[in-house]
Order: sequence, then structure tokens, then C-alpha cells
Amino acid sequence: MTGCSDSADSVATDPPLPVAPASDNQVPDDHSLPLDEYLEAGVPAHDRNWTGSDMQQAAEALGKLTKEDAALLPRYQSPQSGKLFDRITSAENLDLYQNEQSPIEVRVHEAILLMQSSNQILVLYATAFADQKVADSELIEMIGSTLRLSATIVQLINEFLPTLDKNDFTYPTRMESLDNVRKNLATVVIANLKVPTESHLYRTSELKRLLGYMQNTYPVILPALPEASRAEALQRLRTLIEDPEMQPLQPELKSLLKAVETSAEQAETESAKPTN
Repeated sequence: MTGCSDSADSVATDPPLPVAPASDNQVPDDHSLPLDEYLEAGVPAHDRNWTGSDMQQAAEALGKLTKEDAALLPRYQSPQSGKLFDRITSAENLDLYQNEQSPIEVRVHEAILLMQSSNQILVLYATAFADQKVADSELIEMIGSTLRLSATIVQLINEFLPTLDKNDFTYPTRMESLDNVRKNLATVVIANLKVPTESHLYRTSELKRLLGYMQNTYPVILPALPEASRAEALQRLRTLIEDPEMQPLQPELKSLLKAVETSAEQAETESAKPTN
């Protein structure tokens, strides 16, 4: 995996959760910019899919804007900037990595770059949310985007592993790098399972949407986690379901648990099959 040992350690990091509650879960006023002003600031055009390099360019440009005022960040469903926010979080950005005509090493490298850059933008939104400059919707959508990319990286790892030559002198380094990816993904999974407990920060409607994103991605991500971390995630989910304060989220939590338990069982069945 070209460059894997240098960059995989930062593929996924613990999401920077807010440190200060939004006042009564109120949605801050939209002070985002018109689309053409983001272009002038160096953000790529919103009307095409972004590569990892595009996301890096966007992260740098938005980082400069937030130094002026974090309220200038694009907003979810905003009449002014909603199309750009949609591009930042769009699942269409992942189409490149599902194209099997492209070499797997190239796709892995680009996916890592996209994740690193997306994490930088996630930090910008988490900080802005803590300062009450953006709403819970933006942070939930950013987390959802990170989860989709995490699931894609797991799929790429599963595709990449069979191509490795165990006799290659780089094999131990590559495997260690992939193990670090799994550990970082575990950190993301566990951290995000704290979010549903923070009803003082997030509206119920947004938490329900996040749990939907988890249900779409955790069945792919969890089987790739280290064994103890996978067990911890399942136990945390069961604890959430038993918590009376989680009553408004019970249907979504139960659906999520069922989905990840099924995926875990399938993964165990596959791993138990004899290899040729």
C-alpha cells in the first residue's frame, strides 16, 4: 500500500465532541456565504465529486475562513451554502473508491487523504458548534460522512488484504499499519456511541438521524475492529438500550443493535470457514 505506513495512523481519529452545550438546543442564525464567495476563498466547486486533494483544499480554505468567523462555515440545508455543505458530506465523493478498474493501492491512498481532510473539517465544525456558531445538524452530518468513509475504508482493506504477499519484506509494516487503522476506527465507533447520551447538546431528531447513519455503516465497520473493541461497542449499545433516559431513541437503538449483532455473527461464520 503506497504510503500506507506513513499516513494510515491518522485515517480515523476520535471526533472532537463539543465542550460547551448549545443554549437550549437553539439553531444559530445562518451567516454562511454565497457559493461564489467560497470559490473565491479557494474552496473547490460544489457541482462535481471531490477527490482527497479537493477535500484537503476545502479544509485549508475553510480553516482560513473560520479564523475570521466560524459562523462563515457552510450550513446544512442553507439557501446560501447548503449545496456546498452537501458536497462536503456527499456519499458521491466515495464513488472513486468503488471503481475496481482503478488500482487498489491508488484507491486506498486517496481514501486515506480524503479521511484526513474530512477530519480536519470535522474539527472546524465541532469547534464552531461548541462556540454556538453552527447547529447540531451540521455536526451530525459531518459525523455521518465520516462513518460512510470509514465503512468504505474497511471495504478497501478487505479488498487489499488478499493482494499482499506474505513473503514481501514490507508485509509486517503494512499489516501493522492496517492494524492501526482498525484501532483508530474503534476509537471513532466508541466515541460516537457517546453522542446519543448528550440530549443537552443535540435535538432528538438529529440523534435519530445519526443512529440511522450508524445502522448503515456499523455493520460494515464493527467486524473490522479489534475483538475487545468490538465487544465493547456491542456492550455500550446494550447499555444504552437499557437506559430509561434513552427512551425516545429506543426504536433506533434496537434496530442498530440487531444490525451489528447480525453482522458480527456473519463475520464469525466467515472467519471460521477453512481456507484453501
